[in-house]
Amino acid sequence: MTKPRQKSLLASALATVLTVTAAVSWGAPEALASTGSSSFSLADPSTVQAKDGTYVTYGTTVGSGAGPRCGAPTGVTLYVPFLNHGQGDAVGMSDCVAGDALPSGPGSWAVDNGAIWAPGVASFNGTYYMYYTATKAGTGQKCIGLATSGGAKSPFTNKGEWACPSGGRWAIDANPFVADGKLYVAYRDDAITSYPETGISIVQVGSDGFAIWSTRRDALKSTDLTWDTENAAGGTHVIENPSIFVGGAGHYYLLFSGNNWNSARYATGIADCGTNPLPSTRCTLLKNGASQPYFGYTGTGGLGPYRGLPGNHPGPGAMAAFYTEGNRRCVVWAWYNPATGKRHPIIGELKLNSGGFYVE
Repeated sequence: MTKPRQKSLLASALATVLTVTAAVSWGAPEALASTGSSSFSLADPSTVQAKDGTYVTYGTTVGSGAGPRCGAPTGVTLYVPFLNHGQGDAVGMSDCVAGDALPSGPGSWAVDNGAIWAPGVASFNGTYYMYYTATKAGTGQKCIGLATSGGAKSPFTNKGEWACPSGGRWAIDANPFVADGKLYVAYRDDAITSYPETGISIVQVGSDGFAIWSTRRDALKSTDLTWDTENAAGGTHVIENPSIFVGGAGHYYLLFSGNNWNSARYATGIADCGTNPLPSTRCTLLKNGASQPYFGYTGTGGLGPYRGLPGNHPGPGAMAAFYTEGNRRCVVWAWYNPATGKRHPIIGELKLNSGGFYVE
């Protein structure tokens, strides 16, 4: 999640990945990125396939001057901006924003006209469920709301506050996923830690999208690793932006971000959560993951990750998994441009070889 003390209201730029083989129109024609990454600044991306076969990448609120726009109204804030791109197995990417998935804003539980961060969306039994972060009215803490829609690009309807821990702790960066015919949500859950630590939980949700709290499990805590500390002098121990995918032997794997969002240090870890979407114990970090990120920037100022990513851009984080029509396992993430202070989304395919997971 891009937030006042940890990320921004935008996102980071450029890299290479999937080839666009078909240009898809929705509303006004879109400018398709030739590289598979977007020059449009969009933080905290989440990608899902729409019912028309195209792909939709949502992100954090952008201001009235953000552009270019190809279908989205001009001169207004877009609460949940989305890019529309690709079709079938040709995922592609767009350089312009096609619409606002939540034009009504964050809902009555949140600060009026407040920003929305890190929307995560999944399709389940014909309904699209969106979990998003906003600032709770009256307390100022960051909490999670729920909205639903019959289509990926149709306006979502707010259903209210979904998770807001007591004591002012944060619940943010929720990402839904479907497993074994059920819907689950992974999210940053500071209620399972005390400041300055952070944590990640996984919970099953019902058909209404709300949590069945008796199923909640700890997935990871910032005390399980060391590379997540925001800066060399210390500070908050940040793990956030969780996303679950299925890997080899039917295991569920947790992608997560750590460290400071607006630096080369922001990076991505992977942990093995076992064969149950609700882990019985905290997930196991891969490839010396307690002391180094799995994916990250390999240049000066990075944290010496196990593997780099296409383009080797600074601060790659907020990585979220999704699947194509032909069941290709892909990921979308954002990286930080230190020259502009913005983050930009990029898509790649997540593969597995003898050395582990990699992206191309």
